[in-house]
Amino acid sequence: MWLRQLLCPVFSVASLPTFSMCPKCVELKLPREVKPGMRFREVGEVINRHASMLGFSVVKSYCGHGIGELFHSAPNIPHYAKSKAVGVMKAGQTFTIEPMINAGVWRDRMWPDGWTAVTADGKRSAQFEHTLLVTETGVEVLTARLPSSPSVFPWLNA
Repeated sequence: MWLRQLLCPVFSVASLPTFSMCPKCVELKLPREVKPGMRFREVGEVINRHASMLGFSVVKSYCGHGIGELFHSAPNIPHYAKSKAVGVMKAGQTFTIEPMINAGVWRDRMWPDGWTAVTADGKRSAQFEHTLLVTETGVEVLTARLPSSPSVFPWLNA
């Protein structure tokens, strides 16, 4: 499964800081820290710390999840700091990390369609997802782009 951020038709230059910040919360920090024995709640600490240092917030309503025989299986992986998530990572576990990073407050609202989530203050938000496999020595990012992958969003490499 290869997941990417998608730009909506009304994408503007004002969106770039939020849009480019989101993958950095996942890609810059987590691969160096994920390993057997890491507590699941530490994922949120890492993401939240990086986002808040740059003036962004992390939505608390949604979380990453295990990949298994059931869709969205345990464990739940909150992306925000000070969560009550239990458990530690073990080699062989596969799960998603998919934070929503907001330019404003962390609160969100659900539209009547029961699917569309928007920020409570109407400011920009971005979501990014990776699937991780915990290995004996660390982590393999199963959805990482390869050196041979085409450049889809060149400004993210800046």
